[in-house]
Amino acid sequence: MNEETALLMSVLSRNYHFREILVTHWDPVLIETNRGMKRLRFWSDERLLRNHIDWRKQLSGGTFFVDRMYVTVSGSPFVRFGRYAITCHDAPAEPALVQGYEPLWSEVVDALLLKSQGESRQPMEQPAQERLASMLRRMERTSALNPGEGEKLLRLCYPEAEARAARCDELRFARSRHGKVFMLPSDFRLYPSKKLLETLFVEFGQSERVSGYPQLADFFIESMDNEGDAVVRRLFMDLIQSPHAERETADLLQAAWYEPGEWLSLAEASLRSQLTPEAIKVFKKNWDQKTRIISLFQSVSSGTG
Repeated sequence: MNEETALLMSVLSRNYHFREILVTHWDPVLIETNRGMKRLRFWSDERLLRNHIDWRKQLSGGTFFVDRMYVTVSGSPFVRFGRYAITCHDAPAEPALVQGYEPLWSEVVDALLLKSQGESRQPMEQPAQERLASMLRRMERTSALNPGEGEKLLRLCYPEAEARAARCDELRFARSRHGKVFMLPSDFRLYPSKKLLETLFVEFGQSERVSGYPQLADFFIESMDNEGDAVVRRLFMDLIQSPHAERETADLLQAAWYEPGEWLSLAEASLRSQLTPEAIKVFKKNWDQKTRIISLFQSVSSGTG
């Protein structure tokens, strides 16, 4: 153990009354203590840290656990270490399945939609149609140099990508508004989550907050991919019946699925001569996932699913 690590362990022991500390992982930083496994987060931006502290308080108190900051013996939610503020969080290892617990997960989604609100300071996003057209122009300038399988696939899928982009813009910009909006940290992932004491444990990361719909849309895709259509169908049924899920929720979720980000990513890889078989495989998977989830959501929302 080097001098800086030893000093850090001393600071943690003194502030959290840990009698035993063993670093088990460095990225992320996990420590085994006499009070269980903990995760350390290092913050260089104190404004962001305080926003996250307040935000976690706002989301606590429901039927699930939030990865709140442990308070020190003096009552502070963080300790100072050099130029960093360090927070300490529970770090359970047991995965939390969605299947069989759909009502609980629906409560989490409902709580996020209701409480995870903030003032959006993001600039207006460039329309998906403009980004798609710009990428096509770039491809056309170099297409003679890259007549491979990936480029043929991109051209084959372009008409549908164009239609998706148009639908994305239609849904998203019809709902653009000022004031409080649904927001989540850009590094937030609801799936997979863990459980602590048989209770769902949700981690909220440490990045700036952005529009939360893309992350929520990813949660439904990952749940479908890992646990099946029937699980997500039940989640959608609960979502549609939720008093906090307005028409805006349905529209902006669909906008996230319609956005042809996978087409743009594959095109960018092509332009960089990085179009590997694995990249093509990922594109096909993401493309098919979005097609499936849009169809599933629309069948449930129309009452036919």
